[in-house]
Amino acid sequence: MLTNNTLSLFRHVFILQILLMCFQIQAVENPSYKVINCHDGDTCKLRSTDNLILKIRLIGIDAPEVSNRKNKDNQQYGKESTDYLNNLIKNKTVQLKNYASDAYGRNLSEIFLNKENINLKMIENGMAEVYKGKKEKEFNIDFYIEAEKKAQKNKLGIWSLKNYQSPKDYRNSHKN
Repeated sequence: MLTNNTLSLFRHVFILQILLMCFQIQAVENPSYKVINCHDGDTCKLRSTDNLILKIRLIGIDAPEVSNRKNKDNQQYGKESTDYLNNLIKNKTVQLKNYASDAYGRNLSEIFLNKENINLKMIENGMAEVYKGKKEKEFNIDFYIEAEKKAQKNKLGIWSLKNYQSPKDYRNSHKN
């Protein structure tokens, strides 16, 4: 016959096992990635713990363009935006919140470093503007819009430029 103390011990062990399983599930659902590099202010290459390479497009933001050709110029603030993002997260371990994938096969994701939303930080510091294309249903853009208004008001980053051109307009005017 089991005593009350033994039953109580079994209950505690059972509850502890359930809690441990929950933490393991959470760890699997939110894996870590190492940032290899960022090509520009809204596109990065990451490595998973099992050595898979992922291309990530930071959802909700549009950063100034950086040319991938030697004879082409970058958009104004393209290099600064890229350098800023690389300084924040290159060679660091981050977490992702994935929403979808784009036409180029990149994950549309929010990147988090120590629970800080890096996409939002890019907007807050004027290193990117709010993306004005198709919105993903589950993604809430409201925080980004508010952050952009503050960055504009304070003339941070791209908003300090006299003749600022949005990345979308820049791409349209530089099509080959």
